[in-house]
Amino acid sequence: MLRKILPLVLTACLTIVVTPNSAHAKCAVQRVSGEEKIISSKRLNQAKLDAAILAQVNFYRCKHGLAKLAPASGLRRQASKHSVWMARSGKLSHKASGGSSRTLSKRLKSSGLKYKTGAENIGVMRLYNIDGRRFMIRSSGKCVFTTPSGKPIGRHSYRSLAQLAVREWMESPGHRKNILRRNLRHTGAGAGIRPNSRHCGAVFLTQIFSG
Repeated sequence: MLRKILPLVLTACLTIVVTPNSAHAKCAVQRVSGEEKIISSKRLNQAKLDAAILAQVNFYRCKHGLAKLAPASGLRRQASKHSVWMARSGKLSHKASGGSSRTLSKRLKSSGLKYKTGAENIGVMRLYNIDGRRFMIRSSGKCVFTTPSGKPIGRHSYRSLAQLAVREWMESPGHRKNILRRNLRHTGAGAGIRPNSRHCGAVFLTQIFSG
């Protein structure tokens, strides 16, 4: 059966307009150790994914003449916690159902960072690298997917997941504005996996920014 998955589903908040700067043509994506490792459906290295997403975000900020964002473990913990909640509930939302981290404001406060402003991007994509492309389901029970020509399609690596997520965020006006906000200084990203989702699993993502 030939299928095509639509791109990453997203929502965003707290945006500001910025003007691109084309003078920074020598920007490069920083390499992250172990980012080519395939993501397990049962266990995810939050620190590695956070670093891979940060590398992609800072690449785009560099291209627009903006300062790099610094990693913040407190924001990563809160982003991971919210992503796990979304994965368990199956809901893509900035507001959780309860607890001390149920809103962006509370997540920022719980991060331990001093801040004046904040922003958050969230999204959901397939665990297997089939978003936005044509593919064949060879065995839904065994999670065997291929391109129409028969080339196997496996699960995302940390790098490919980060690349796709940030690229889709950059193509969405609200998410793009968050990534390119000049008054932000720190960020942290995390994910939660919903293994029983359609097509052998979904990954819920959260990236929190503070300034």
